[in-house]
Amino acid sequence: MNIRNAPSPLRFLTRFLLLLSLTAPGVQAAVQLSETPLGRRVMVDYIVHFAYHLQWPVNAFDNRNAPFRVCLMGGDSLSEPLQERLRNQRIDGRRTEFEKVDLKQMLRARKCQIVVLGPMARANLLKALVALEYFPVLTVSDAERFAATGGMIEFADSGGEVAVRMNKTMLEKAELKMGTSLFRLGREVN
Repeated sequence: MNIRNAPSPLRFLTRFLLLLSLTAPGVQAAVQLSETPLGRRVMVDYIVHFAYHLQWPVNAFDNRNAPFRVCLMGGDSLSEPLQERLRNQRIDGRRTEFEKVDLKQMLRARKCQIVVLGPMARANLLKALVALEYFPVLTVSDAERFAATGGMIEFADSGGEVAVRMNKTMLEKAELKMGTSLFRLGREVN
């Protein structure tokens, strides 16, 4: 049966269930990438790769000498690998800074170029995405259905390989431009 031609109560129920699936606390996948050492390494590699291959608008930085900021919100599993990988890195001539921010520090998070959203309650994840919408901040996570619920880049284990799902609409809202070499990095996860 085609939903568009369905009786009004069926259309309403279908829309309600879709909305519920997008806003209700999601059941997490058995193992997220950030829960394994190799998964964390792959995610960090991609995050650094994105930092080099996306273009941020000029207003994403306070001034010419402002650092390139990568922030982590929720969970600590990526903290050490990100700090280690970003140490002594320069992105577009800018020194990099790593910072942990929490949900109460959303104004600080808006000053980051990349916000990695770690494990957190689904409601908090949605609050963070709404608060960062329209700001030039790349949001990345391995949370289930992250890209479908307003995140920009979602990492998922797809049968031994990393699947990278993008929400181009959200990237455009943030005025982040993709370079042609954005997806040259490829890794298998075992």
